[in-house]
Amino acid sequence: MSDTRISRLKLSVLACAAGLLVAAAPAALASPLNLTPLYAGSYASGSGADASFVQIDGNWQGSTVLWNEATQSYGSGSAIGSYGWGTGLWGRADWQAVQAAAAGGGGAGAPDIISSWSGLSSAINYGNGCYNGAHSAQWGPATPVPLSQDSGVCGDDANGNWTSHFEGFIRITEAGLYNFSVLYDDGFFFRLLGLEETLEIGKDFLNPRDRLGFAEDLFLTPGLYGFELGSWNRLQAGVVDLRYSYQGSDWTLVDPQNLLPTSAVPEPSTLALLLPALAMLGLRRTIGRRA
Repeated sequence: MSDTRISRLKLSVLACAAGLLVAAAPAALASPLNLTPLYAGSYASGSGADASFVQIDGNWQGSTVLWNEATQSYGSGSAIGSYGWGTGLWGRADWQAVQAAAAGGGGAGAPDIISSWSGLSSAINYGNGCYNGAHSAQWGPATPVPLSQDSGVCGDDANGNWTSHFEGFIRITEAGLYNFSVLYDDGFFFRLLGLEETLEIGKDFLNPRDRLGFAEDLFLTPGLYGFELGSWNRLQAGVVDLRYSYQGSDWTLVDPQNLLPTSAVPEPSTLALLLPALAMLGLRRTIGRRA
């Protein structure tokens, strides 16, 4: 199975809320994936997206990620938390458990939160002290993860068992071919939301550090595209870094001006407000004539 998993999910609610049209892609660009923005047109620049980081007690033994001891592989078998060695975070299922605990839920057996932070993130480029100390020369430096328990020492378990979550809108100002990639350690998922479908890439469980992008370029037109990015790190180095490429250029950090929080839902344009009023006026005139 390919490392890149692209799922197409219908977003009927968003389609009803944002029923907008964009110009079709030129015929020469028919082969890339076309994704219509949630909100088409030109929008003012932003200053960052919603972000949260949560670190849990590394002794938590509630992981529901499955492990097959016979084949030494993930995805089947028994919950890792049932093994004596199965402490901490092991995959996306555990990321979800941390998010539930951070929201005040999770119930019995939920992970204990020892450090957290939430706010507006500018460029999405974060790593713990172990990553910056040992790997920034090869993969590039990262903004320190905003968690109080990071000692910066590789091998210190206090650096690990943290998650990140980013969401909001990505602003596209020029039509063309784009791709998005995430540098991750240990795992991640990234979802890009258009008007009628969602594209997703990700790496579940624990993986060697790497950068992963979409298998095919995306033809995007000006407007706002929704996005969600989640990542997790168990031990040692941890990093999450979102970049894009335009027209085949090198990977570049998504500029904070092109990131907007979820609260930045666009106001309807004057024309959009005017059209229903004109329609009602025409209806009233028609009714008046019929009377």
